[in-house]
Amino acid sequence: MADVLHFDVDEALDEMLKVFWKQGFKSTTTKELAKSAKLSEGSLFNTFGSKREVYILALQKYRNNASYLFELIEQDESPLRGIRKYWEAIAARAADKSKTNGCMITNATIEQSQDAKIVAFINSVHSDNEKRFKKQLDRAIEIGELKSGTDTKALAQFLQHSSQGIRVMSRLNPSKPKMKNIVDSVMSVLHPYLRA
Repeated sequence: MADVLHFDVDEALDEMLKVFWKQGFKSTTTKELAKSAKLSEGSLFNTFGSKREVYILALQKYRNNASYLFELIEQDESPLRGIRKYWEAIAARAADKSKTNGCMITNATIEQSQDAKIVAFINSVHSDNEKRFKKQLDRAIEIGELKSGTDTKALAQFLQHSSQGIRVMSRLNPSKPKMKNIVDSVMSVLHPYLRA
């Protein structure tokens, strides 16, 4: 435990996050994690616990780093304009050929670990995202952007699932025109619910 004080825990987690993001949970070894963070495997276990615990911490860190996407919606006076900004930000990243790892949360979802604790964490992320979408869609009703009676729960589920789809496609480095078409199509789903 003595050498725990001789390294930056947050920086070490950043390095291990990169390994998990590139390789996934199953293909990553504790030896690779320790090497990336410049730690002994003993220090890794003493500080972070099991590989599973490190992975969940890395996913949480990734999630926190990506929180700015929902802030694009939450900080805009117009929830619908904010939702478009959210989608445009995701599309821009998906079309960026220098970013080929995709979304770490999406990758974790696709990998479908049999570990109950990891699955529970991933499910909680998707559930929380749906709630955040719903809250902003409800706000759109309150300020008169969407019609009263709009099924915001169903729309929130659609937005969350669609956001995962575009992130899967980002692994293929799709073109900017294709991403624009997807954003426009997603936003068009809201058109029937717009208040005249």
